[in-house]
Amino acid sequence: MDNDKYGIGYWPKTLFTGLADVATQVEWGGEVSFDPEAKNIPEMGNGRTPLYDTKSSSYILHVTVVDEARHNVNPTNTEKFKTCQELYGVADAGYQGDCFGRLILFGGPASN
Repeated sequence: MDNDKYGIGYWPKTLFTGLADVATQVEWGGEVSFDPEAKNIPEMGNGRTPLYDTKSSSYILHVTVVDEARHNVNPTNTEKFKTCQELYGVADAGYQGDCFGRLILFGGPASN
């Protein structure tokens, strides 16, 4: 992507009528796919375990949800969930000011 900002996760109610009302829960995440019979498991992100450092970790910034008044707000009461803790990591750094907003770092090395 270039330097323009793109909204991800826009579902117009004309196409998704079941989503036309207010949500009570939202989820976001990532996944790594591979052939279960393969000997190598791929890396996630840039292949590094996430640190609280945007120079060496893969990250998502400005994570927000839209409230009933159509304002972007910082999500609260969040929980981390990961299925492969020995290979991949996630770090929720919380709100990091106007430059990053809500910051989530992720990644992990490949495995043989």
